[in-house]
Amino acid sequence: MYLISGEQIIGNGEQEHINKEDIMSYQNFEKALELAKQCKFYTIKGERTDEVVIKAEKLFGCKFSKQNYEFFKKLGYLSFFGNEFYGICKDDFSGEHAGCAIEATLQDRKKLNLPSKWLTLYFFDDGYYGYLDYSQLNEYSEPPVIMAIYDGKKYITVEKVAEDFGDFLLMLVEEQLSR
Repeated sequence: MYLISGEQIIGNGEQEHINKEDIMSYQNFEKALELAKQCKFYTIKGERTDEVVIKAEKLFGCKFSKQNYEFFKKLGYLSFFGNEFYGICKDDFSGEHAGCAIEATLQDRKKLNLPSKWLTLYFFDDGYYGYLDYSQLNEYSEPPVIMAIYDGKKYITVEKVAEDFGDFLLMLVEEQLSR
């Protein structure tokens, strides 16, 4: 994130006004990204271009939140000891979805009728997945992280796990570092 007198340069080169509260909502996200580097088996795919992230937005059908966009742009994908955060693993979106949020989301939309505003983020275990639910943006335009499972007919939301991606990521990073 680049701050210039209360302005942020966003993906397509436009400037957007940043409120103090918006900056505050990034604190957990930024802290989590920094602390994650200390986790065992820290792995990222690497920075993605704005063009690739914008292509992913178009395929998803919704503009990504600031945290989500920044995650895709800076890291591409993230994993550390027992945790995998789906991201953008390659630039071509060719159909293989191992760790790719967009491809996993599109595949599950087609095969399992995944809600159109859910973006695959995380696999919990035993069929439970974490999704960014873009139909429920908070006051900072960030989607919550929800846990859901497909019951063979439809998706069932089990719980809201975190207010946003930064809170979720920080929770799991701190859990890992406390071990």
